[in-house]
Amino acid sequence: MYIGKFALMDETTHIPIITDWRSPIANLYYENSGPVNNISFMAPIGERKGDLKQKRQFQISRARIKGIYDAKSGNVAADQFLLSQLNERIGKKLQDIVSTIQQQQNSIIREDIDKPILIQGVAGSGKTTILLHRLAYLFYTYKNKITSDNSLIIAPNQLFIDYVSDVLPDLGINKVDTQTYLFWAKKILDFDDSYIVSPKDEDLDIKQFKGSKEFLNILDLYFEEFESNLLDNMPYSRKDIVINRYYDLKKNSLNMDMPERLELSLDYAFAQKRFRNSLNGYIGDIKDNDYEIKSKIMSYFNKATNVYKIYKNMYKEDSKIINISKYSLEGLETKGKLKYFRIEDLAPMVYLYEKIYDTKHLQKDYIMIDEAQDISFIQLATLIKLAKNDNLTIAGDIAQSIIPPFYIRDWNDVISLIKEYTEKDTSYYQLQRCYRTTVEIIDYANKLFGDKFPTNYQLPEAVLRHGQDVKTVLIKDSIVDSNIDKLIEIINNQFTDGAVTCAVLCRDKNHAIEVYDKFKQYEKDINREIVNYTSNDYSQGLLVMPIENAKGLEFDTVIIADMNNELYPEDDLSWRLLYVGITRALHKLYIVKKAL
Repeated sequence: MYIGKFALMDETTHIPIITDWRSPIANLYYENSGPVNNISFMAPIGERKGDLKQKRQFQISRARIKGIYDAKSGNVAADQFLLSQLNERIGKKLQDIVSTIQQQQNSIIREDIDKPILIQGVAGSGKTTILLHRLAYLFYTYKNKITSDNSLIIAPNQLFIDYVSDVLPDLGINKVDTQTYLFWAKKILDFDDSYIVSPKDEDLDIKQFKGSKEFLNILDLYFEEFESNLLDNMPYSRKDIVINRYYDLKKNSLNMDMPERLELSLDYAFAQKRFRNSLNGYIGDIKDNDYEIKSKIMSYFNKATNVYKIYKNMYKEDSKIINISKYSLEGLETKGKLKYFRIEDLAPMVYLYEKIYDTKHLQKDYIMIDEAQDISFIQLATLIKLAKNDNLTIAGDIAQSIIPPFYIRDWNDVISLIKEYTEKDTSYYQLQRCYRTTVEIIDYANKLFGDKFPTNYQLPEAVLRHGQDVKTVLIKDSIVDSNIDKLIEIINNQFTDGAVTCAVLCRDKNHAIEVYDKFKQYEKDINREIVNYTSNDYSQGLLVMPIENAKGLEFDTVIIADMNNELYPEDDLSWRLLYVGITRALHKLYIVKKAL
C-alpha cells in the first residue's frame, strides 16, 4: 500500500496504486512507528484486522529516490527520515507535511468533527500546519457535511495569510476564506472605507477591559436595556400587543433575529385588529393603512439599530462604564463622512450586531483561529457563536503573546468561554516538540527565557537536529549608527550557502524602518532583494521587519537587530518579543549587540 498526497487508481484493473493520506487505512502509517501485530481500521465494508509487517519511507526529489528508510520497532529510522526532511527545509512559503505527520499531530488532525478543539503549542510545533491539514482531512472525510467555501480561517496578518496560502491548494482544497479579524469584522458590519481605525493613542488598561469576559456581561446588560427602550418608544398605539408577542417569540424562537420577531409581532397585532374590527361589523379595507404603519415602524427600527450608533450611545448612557466614556468617545468620533473606531471597539460592535441580527446567516461549517493568544475574549465570543455544530479549532502559544495587552494568560479561561456558548467540553492538546529550529537555538532560547515562561508552561523541546551555535555580532553602536560591513558579509554568506530567506527582526515598526533605510544604503553590496515589512507577500531575499510581523513565519537565517537594554528592557513584552524572534530561525541565528 503506497500512501500519497492524492489517490490514484489503475484505470484498467481499478486497483488502487496510491492511497490518499486521509483515508482510514493510511491512518495505520501515521499511528505506528514500525511493524506491529493485531491492528485494525474501518473500511467501507466494516472493520478490517491484520498485522503491519513493514513501514517504509521514501525520500524523493525531482522524480528521483534519494533515500529509503525502513522503520523497525526499536530503531530511530522514523526520526532519521524526519530529520532528513527538516535538514532540507528552506525558508519559503509553508509546505504540506503529508510525509512527516507525527503521531500526536495525526491525532489532532483526525479528531472527531462537531466538537471544539484547543491546541497549545510551543514555537515551531506545527500548529498552523496541523490546522490546515485538519481542514483538508475534514473536507475529505465529511464532504457531505462541511464545505471549503463555507469555512473560515482567522489569521494574524496579511503577510501570514500569504505565507500559508499554498498549503490548502497543494492538498486539493480551494476557496477557504482566510481573513484577519479586522477585515472579517469590517465585512460583517458592512463598514466601507469611510470607517477608519482611530490614530489616537490607546490606553492598554482600557483596551484589556474592552476585550474581557467582564465587558461581555456589560454588553449583554446594555443590550437588554437598549432592546426594551427600542420597543417602548415604538411609534404605534398598539405597541403593547407587539411587545408582548415580541418577547414571546424571543423566548420560544432561539434562531429568530430582532427584525423577524418585530415583523411577525406587527403582523400578529394587525391580525388582532382586523379580527376585532370584523366582530364589530367593519368590512372596509384596512390593509393599506396597516402597510403604512408597518413601514413607519420598520423604518424607525432600521434607523435605531445602526450598530456604530448603538455602541457609541452606550458610552453616553451606561453608568457602569462612565470611567471609560470620555476615552471611548474620543476614539469613536465622526468627522464629516469619516467614522473612527479603535481596534478594541470592533469586536464589541460585531457582538452587538450578532445580538440584533442573530448568527444564522453568518454560520460557518468550520472555523479555525490561529495565533489565538493575541486576540480578545470578545473576539473569540463573536467567532465561537458562528461555528455550526461547534466545529471550531483554536491554536496558539501563551508564551508568544506579543501584542499588548495580553488578554489570554490561561487557556482554561478560553475553555470556560467555549463551554458557555457550546455547552461542550473542549479537547485540549499540548505540543512541546519544536520541529522548526535546531537544538542549539532552542537551548539558547530556553536558557534566556526558561524562568520567564508562564507557570506550568512546558519548555520547547527540539527534535534532535543540530546546527551551528548561536553567534553574537558585535558592532560599535546600533545598526543605524554603525558601519555594517561585517553584517553584510554574514548576510551574503547565508545566500551563498543556499539560504533563500534571511530576516533582520526589529523591536517595532519604527525600528524596522530605520534599519531598512540603513540596509538600503548598502543595496549594491547585497546579493538579494531587500524587502520592507510593509509588503504583504512572503518574499525571498533579505527581509527587514518588526518581530510582530514575523509571528508564525520562519526563515533560513534570523538576525536579531540591536539586542540591548534600551530596546529590550527587563519587562514582560521584551522577553516575549525576543522569544518569538529567536524561534523564527530554521537553521542559523545571529544576535547583533553593541560592543562594550
